Amino acid sequence: MTQQIFDFSSSVPSSGSQSLNRSIPTSPSTIKLAAFGLFVPDQSNNVKLDATVGLEATALTPTILFKVFRNTGVIFSTRITVDADTGDFQTVSFQAIDTNAPTGFHSYSVTAELVPSIFLDSAQVVGPVTFSGFSIGQT
Repeated sequence: MTQQIFDFSSSVPSSGSQSLNRSIPTSPSTIKLAAFGLFVPDQSNNVKLDATVGLEATALTPTILFKVFRNTGVIFSTRITVDADTGDFQTVSFQAIDTNAPTGFHSYSVTAELVPSIFLDSAQVVGPVTFSGFSIGQT
């Protein structure tokens, strides 16, 4: 059987490095980085999602929890520790697959939050920020 892309969407709040300066709050607070809508037809049940985020550690060695949502539910999460060199920029990328996504139009979003620690870690989003996805299925 042949695979076909049925829909594609993206959100690009910032395509340049060091083009933003948004502090990442400590959990349970979050910051929404990007969002888009995507249609999943009945022939499709998988959505591939890609995110890229430029970060800067502003104090110590922060760990950032990224969450990907379909509508209001978390479908993927990952933790990334930013390099301890304060002022050093780091671009991270990650992918997620939303398997067995229900048919219909869905809102996908990605958030970030600092994982609490006994230290006063801090970080900020400095760009780029890109988030994209496509629904794929059998033809």
